[in-house]
Amino acid sequence: MTREELRQRQRERRAKCVQAILDSPAKKKLIVAGAGTGKTYTFGRLIEQRKGGNNLAMTFIRKLVVDMDIALKGNAEVKTFHAYCKKTLHGKHGGFELVSFLPELVDRDATLLNKNLANFPAKFQMLEEQSSEIEFYLRRSDYYNAVGFDDAVYRLLKEIRTTPGILPEFDQIVIDEFQDFNPMEVAFIEELSKRGDILIVGDDDQAVYNDRSASPLHLRTLYASSEFEKFELPFCSRCTEVVVEATKGLIQRATLCGYLKGRISKNYECFLDDKASDSERYPKIIVANCTTGKNVPKYIHLEIANIHPSDIAESHVEGKKYPTVLVVGKAHYLREIEKQLRRSHPQIAYSPTSSEAYGIVDAYRNLIPNEKSNLGWRILVELFLDQATQHKVLEDSLSGRPMIDLVPSDLVVQQMRVIELARSVRSKSSSTEDVEGELRDLIGDLTSPVLNLLSEAETPAPAIDKKLSTILLTSFKGCKGLSAGHVFIVGVHDGCMPKDNGHVYDVEISQFVVALTRTRKQCHILSNDWLVAPRGKKGWIPRFETSLFVDWIPKELVENRGQLRAQDLK
Repeated sequence: MTREELRQRQRERRAKCVQAILDSPAKKKLIVAGAGTGKTYTFGRLIEQRKGGNNLAMTFIRKLVVDMDIALKGNAEVKTFHAYCKKTLHGKHGGFELVSFLPELVDRDATLLNKNLANFPAKFQMLEEQSSEIEFYLRRSDYYNAVGFDDAVYRLLKEIRTTPGILPEFDQIVIDEFQDFNPMEVAFIEELSKRGDILIVGDDDQAVYNDRSASPLHLRTLYASSEFEKFELPFCSRCTEVVVEATKGLIQRATLCGYLKGRISKNYECFLDDKASDSERYPKIIVANCTTGKNVPKYIHLEIANIHPSDIAESHVEGKKYPTVLVVGKAHYLREIEKQLRRSHPQIAYSPTSSEAYGIVDAYRNLIPNEKSNLGWRILVELFLDQATQHKVLEDSLSGRPMIDLVPSDLVVQQMRVIELARSVRSKSSSTEDVEGELRDLIGDLTSPVLNLLSEAETPAPAIDKKLSTILLTSFKGCKGLSAGHVFIVGVHDGCMPKDNGHVYDVEISQFVVALTRTRKQCHILSNDWLVAPRGKKGWIPRFETSLFVDWIPKELVENRGQLRAQDLK
């Protein structure tokens, strides 16, 4: 078969796959498909058939909401799971805050109150409804007039079970990323499926969120049942041929080695109409060992400098923007890479996860609009009062009394003045320079983050230079929902990815697959022998062994650049 004959055959097969989904009269449909295979495009085609109806599209990943909203052209409400639950609960109960750090704050409450309670999110996720943790959490959540991600879903699920009419009837429901859902969210989807036609989409090869009680078993169970009509989308329009083949080869080796048991077999091919040119230009996965961790940023810097201008221009195209460069790895790599690359690459973004779940900025975000916010005062109590006083205030708050009435009066006077100054900046009657001195007298070292909060609205986003690469650094889980022209996966050796060559977890395989399949153009897989040079040693003594994942990629797909020392990277 010639290349053109293959392309024609792919066109016909892809059209048939999409049309089969559109033509099916089944009320319940399931698509299991790999990365970049046009799932969002298919959603748009399906929802177009129900244009003007009451349609809902939901995903677990916030980053995908914008892409889905564009693809669905306003023909469906597009929400994350948690945003939809918050909106529906607001409609019945009025306003409250959706607060990501609420589980950590409630956990701290339990500790200060000497209660033996723990793992609050897991209790919700696993639907342990009789647990003391859920009872305590909901009482504190009510007191703070706030919900977290998991309890928002739980609250709505409970209401649906007792009052099904709280949900409207839908013409079409679309659920994406089903492999990342936990038992509570699966139960919610079961209730949702009673309210209209439903399409569920997932890929058990991309199940990366085991830390939130999610499991690919839910998708596999659904696939094995006769309840849903099953469909495939086998053609990848994102990745080059070598990336598709490397992904397939890696998964095949993993299953032969006894991993990914119960995996759903799926066809996966590079769609040549979209990727033939890129596949010819970038025919290999690049593998390199950078000797030490400090050499990794040097390698990436040199490769970014060599990116073709057409690749940079393509990454900036309106309506199809994506990072020119994506660096995926563990935090200790990303911190050093960001520090080194920022010197010569200004369009770089990295938002490391803070070690503190909440702080002074969260307090004032709540108190500036509402000086009686229990949540805001609760954070201030932890920041400004000793532990014994914190315990007393929290114990008194169990009665339901407002927290502002429970804290020492001198703290109230001090903080009300801070709120007054912050409001004056927000109303533009004062500037941050006007209030800085008094704020420092009132809250000392905490002044800088508060000034940053107050100046947020005044700082415009920097203009993007479309002649330069945009660079995004993220974790293995954080890269889900993204794609980029050139991808660098760092720390790919035993002890990092995976943590232990002798004891690999399925979730690590999935995380590596997700990172690999973010690639639109070229992928570099980087390892190193040492994080730092061994002091007092002459020559090099390898500390890290090659990752199994590199060995699992068929060798004919790889350009191995070997070991690169500092002098090789000048």
